[in-house]
Amino acid sequence: MTLSKDLYAVVTGAGGGLGKAYAIQLAHRGYNLILVSLPNEGLNELASELRSTYRIDVLFREIDLTLMENVISLAQWINDSYKVALLVNNAGIGGSQSFVEASHRYISRIIQLNVTATTLLSRELLPNLLRQNSSYILNVSSIAAFIPTGYKTVYPATKSFIYSFSRGLNAELSGKGVSVCVVHPGPMRTNLEISSRIDRQGWFAKILLNEPEEVAKLSLEGLFKCKSVIIPNRWASVLLNLIPKDISIPLLTKSIKKELAL
Repeated sequence: MTLSKDLYAVVTGAGGGLGKAYAIQLAHRGYNLILVSLPNEGLNELASELRSTYRIDVLFREIDLTLMENVISLAQWINDSYKVALLVNNAGIGGSQSFVEASHRYISRIIQLNVTATTLLSRELLPNLLRQNSSYILNVSSIAAFIPTGYKTVYPATKSFIYSFSRGLNAELSGKGVSVCVVHPGPMRTNLEISSRIDRQGWFAKILLNEPEEVAKLSLEGLFKCKSVIIPNRWASVLLNLIPKDISIPLLTKSIKKELAL
């Protein structure tokens, strides 16, 4: 695929883990990049490394996307100066907590980042994407979208929204040159804390495990083939079809409750 030298890919949550893996693989494919993350997540170093390695233009913004005004100002900055051919809505936040004990701030941040930021950024950049000959939106959901779980009540619900939103938007944009894909990774060892949580959650979490680099590679390959849904872990599809929800939901809820008690 030959890219115009003035086209950019936008990647949110690009400071590490899956977002960083997307940035590296898109740079390898020749995309100029606009990287977004919270402050102090190493975007300056990553941008410098990608510029020198791949001879592309790399810009970055350190911004909190849980604030609606920041999402709008980011989109305006991009739309005023850059042609966007690809948007990766990767930024997200989760956590495990009793719902009755969760603060309104805890709940609001998950919804604002996982749902509102993804939806609004897609909407604000869509006219830009539609101006290109062909363009793409890749939304990062989770395997949790298909497995409601106690003590993680809000996070899976937001990821179910991303699934529904992506499928509907893809249908709406059919024939208009913009393909929308949703990817459902399993747990990923993106840092020591998450790795420790995966280990405590037992065999089920380990079976669903993915590596960020693998998820980025498989989902980008599927995106460019205009697939609408990608589940990178082959065991996930099997288990989701074989294990009834009446079994999987209590099983995972018990596992998360045990983790919280440690």
